[in-house]
Amino acid sequence: MTTGPPVPPASYWPDGGSTRPATSKPPGWAVGIMSASAVVALIGGVVLATRDAGTGTPIAEPPAKVDLPVTPPTDRPSPGPSLDPPSSAPEQTAEASPSAGATSTFAPVADVPEVCDLLPESLTSRLAPKSASAPGVAKDGYGAKRKDCRWDQKGYHMVGGYNLSRSINVKVNAFQDHDNALEDADFMWDSMRDFSGQTREDPYNTKYGEIKEVSGLGDKAYMIYSEHTVRRTANAWIYVVRGNATLDIRFTGVDNKGREILSNENSRPVPEEEMLKGVEEIAKEVLKGLS
Repeated sequence: MTTGPPVPPASYWPDGGSTRPATSKPPGWAVGIMSASAVVALIGGVVLATRDAGTGTPIAEPPAKVDLPVTPPTDRPSPGPSLDPPSSAPEQTAEASPSAGATSTFAPVADVPEVCDLLPESLTSRLAPKSASAPGVAKDGYGAKRKDCRWDQKGYHMVGGYNLSRSINVKVNAFQDHDNALEDADFMWDSMRDFSGQTREDPYNTKYGEIKEVSGLGDKAYMIYSEHTVRRTANAWIYVVRGNATLDIRFTGVDNKGREILSNENSRPVPEEEMLKGVEEIAKEVLKGLS
């Protein structure tokens, strides 16, 4: 004998049991009763389906097999998985490097010459009076052959009550190829761009001019002027790439009042035009020695 689920008492319904409202929600005990009834019905259905298996039409047939279209044969190799982003994704454009695809017409430099021999005395005595040269401490490494030289003042050069102090520092680097040289130069030029037109306060106390591109020097060259706002010293820095070589040249100057060796608040910086003209002239002379 089949027993149906229990019927809730008439007091459950708002109208005393005549009709169940469409918007009413059963209480917790009623939900439990109805869930149990659903389980009983499900079990009964499974039993009936098992009993009738093989004797009649199945309750639900499996879906029909659908053949997928076959790609026609081709002689071309099948492409690998695509690495392209989905069409809905925003397109990303890579910024080209300044050195991408660059070439040079200059012959490569096999060995770096003695840098102290690259500037004639006629030039150093005019741009850095009373100076003497001495090899620097640059060593081969980081993928390049390197040599440098310094010209520092060794005596007073008095003009109008000021000691005109000037010094020159030249470094030559020879890389394996032009790409490596240009990569090195790009890094230095980026530093110039970062400082261009800026004033850095204490502890740097440095005011920078605008970066300038110089034509007619190797493959490419940039230079920049700076002034120390406390010591009053001026510096012109030029960086040149020529074939597989780079030139790193700094021309420093200050006019010290009296016979002062060290600069102070009474010193005066050398004007930008004079310093940039001098460092460019030095670079042209060094390039002659690399030809």
